[in-house]
Amino acid sequence: ERLTAEQMDEQRIQNVAYQYLCRLEEAKRWMEACLGEELPAPTELEEALRNGVVLAKLGHRFAPNAVPLKKIYDPEQLRYQAVGLQFRHTDNINHWRIAMTTLGLPTIFHPETTDVYDKKNMPRAVYCIHALSLYLYRRGLAPQIHDLYGKVKFTG
Repeated sequence: ERLTAEQMDEQRIQNVAYQYLCRLEEAKRWMEACLGEELPAPTELEEALRNGVVLAKLGHRFAPNAVPLKKIYDPEQLRYQAVGLQFRHTDNINHWRIAMTTLGLPTIFHPETTDVYDKKNMPRAVYCIHALSLYLYRRGLAPQIHDLYGKVKFTG
């Protein structure tokens, strides 16, 4: 039985969504391996990255001189849990960006602060995490990110 154009469009949209969820899960697992801490499910990860705490910790992990722990705003995320995003959380995203510059990751990969904080372009941030993982892996500084396409299932 042949699919209608609408059914083919729906399949394509579902496939794109599945691919993106896979990229989120890959980034999540890689960051967990680097940081030694558990992160939220891929469906909640975009929101969890907005305060920049995890990103700043990642920056500290690979460029500790560029991102000292004491510079990370709200590291335990207590203020975030109590009152939500604060403008000072943008400092964390900027620290992460500085760490990537220090490490030498080409700026073409860097998302803008608003891409993360305001969720203007979260796929760009996720793509950057992938680029950073490959960049650091090739230098022997980080574990390899794993391709999970077709290997994970999402419900919802």
